[in-house]
Amino acid sequence: MLSSKLAKILAFGALASCGLAQFASADEYRPRRAAAAPAAAPTTTSWTGFQTGANAGVSSLSQNFAEPGAFLCDVAFPCVETPFHFSGSPSSFTAGGFGGYRLQLGILVIGAEADVAFKRAQTSLYQADFSTQGVSETFTGRLQQGWDASLRGRLGVLVTPALLVYGTGGGAIGNVAGSFSYQAEFPCCVSPSVIGSGSWSETRTGYTVGGGLETALLGPVKARIEYRYTDFGTISQSVPLSSFGCTASFVCGSHAHIETRAAFNTVRLGLGVDF
Repeated sequence: MLSSKLAKILAFGALASCGLAQFASADEYRPRRAAAAPAAAPTTTSWTGFQTGANAGVSSLSQNFAEPGAFLCDVAFPCVETPFHFSGSPSSFTAGGFGGYRLQLGILVIGAEADVAFKRAQTSLYQADFSTQGVSETFTGRLQQGWDASLRGRLGVLVTPALLVYGTGGGAIGNVAGSFSYQAEFPCCVSPSVIGSGSWSETRTGYTVGGGLETALLGPVKARIEYRYTDFGTISQSVPLSSFGCTASFVCGSHAHIETRAAFNTVRLGLGVDF
């Protein structure tokens, strides 16, 4: 009887061992879930550091020229000067470079930037007519703007981590040049005449204000679009005139007094590199 119980116990153990072996075999071939890939680190854009780059665009120049001082008159009649003035808004391609430093404070970005650009556009007028006293007069005038530069502060707000909206303003410096000539005489007879000419080219100071958008591209490269208005104010010039045969019967101008104003609007695209 003991042997019969022993036989049952051994048979039960054999069956249990077989069941465990089958469970282990099934678990070995069960497909395993792939380990989760580590989450990608979020990309960040830094707005702190130095930046340098280049830009190009179009400038629309606002230019005004007025001359109220050139005349030749007979004292027997009222002396009325012939008006000579012109204005214009020529356009010019402009290109240059910039550099500066920025500091990011949360969503605010502050900094300072300097730039220099080159352009060339002019406005001119030739005028020939007769005065109210029958004097033959010839006027020529020219106003031209050349290179410009600025030193500005910048303040911007990050709309997204990669997009900056900013305003900018500061001092500006640039080249403004011009010329004027005048000739007057009585064509009917031997009489006095007035003649003179002059030119100038000077470096002017003024102000500039504007704003733009700047966005991150690849790595340290950023692109921008910017608008700025620059004003060099009113410029006064005096051109000496020479008179010939001017007696007590005539009034001859000795200087042409010229008032000009130079300003421009610029839209430019730029690429900068942070370092």
